[in-house]
Amino acid sequence: MRRIHRTVVQPVRILTFGGAIAATQQKVLFTPYAQLIKHSLAPSSWDGGIESLRKQETVAPHRWAAVMMETSSLQISCSLGLLVRDPADPSPNGCGQSSASIDFAMAWDRSRFDTPPDWSDFWDVARHPGRRSLRRDPRTTLEIALLADGVSPDSLYRVLNTQDGVERAFRKLDQLRPYIVWWSTPEEAARILKSGGALMGSVPTGEILGAAQADRDRFGLYWPQRLQVNYAWGVPKTSAEENTALALTAWLEHPTQKQAFANAWPSLPSLAEINAGSPDSRHILPPIAVNDTFWSSHLSTLSARFERWAEDR
Repeated sequence: MRRIHRTVVQPVRILTFGGAIAATQQKVLFTPYAQLIKHSLAPSSWDGGIESLRKQETVAPHRWAAVMMETSSLQISCSLGLLVRDPADPSPNGCGQSSASIDFAMAWDRSRFDTPPDWSDFWDVARHPGRRSLRRDPRTTLEIALLADGVSPDSLYRVLNTQDGVERAFRKLDQLRPYIVWWSTPEEAARILKSGGALMGSVPTGEILGAAQADRDRFGLYWPQRLQVNYAWGVPKTSAEENTALALTAWLEHPTQKQAFANAWPSLPSLAEINAGSPDSRHILPPIAVNDTFWSSHLSTLSARFERWAEDR
């Protein structure tokens, strides 16, 4: 009797971020693409780090069709040869274009505050005792420290581009060191706050705005000095010959898909909230853009300094 050999078709595997980001992508990106190609997609969560990508490429080559990374991380990974580069594009964006922007703001427990706090209140543990959650990464965290120390948004990177500015940011963080709870992924940032692990913390606005109504009502968001982080899709170098991977990232980077995610991701209060005039949603200014050019040049040095500081507790 002849045996029938059936080929097991593997799903297209993707590395992205968990929580509300993955849920939104599943709805407006992954499910439509799976229906388009008549093939399943299998997204997994990760931290988006350069070393994590290097490890994945070592222990599981050819496994991942696409990875979502912060744009500065993607640019550095591109220069290290970890991602597929467009041979016609020698620029820092040659391995992928920014395809999503996510705002990070301070969230706080409304029941513990009479008036909306700002970043200086974030540091005032005498008046507002409790833990603070911040990202264990110099990106956004050093910017927040300088904002709390009175640096204006338009001067952030001019200050941070000097040794005195770096020292100033770390001195400010020293003041808060005993009270910090660290997070590494957007999903973890939201989980710490929702579980009561911190009184206030930095978090993607969409993790709060898209939460269950009880959590949405529980937390306020500080809109005036939120930070906007750019993300991009890349193809790991070991998948360079995989047409499936190249086709997927080309589709994800198309303006139609970028707009679909932007429309679905809850980054700002609803019109009803704005019209109702809630104190924390009035006079919403544009976000402060995290400078990818600065971080692609300085991340290695400042990450090493940041980790030494974070470990010295």
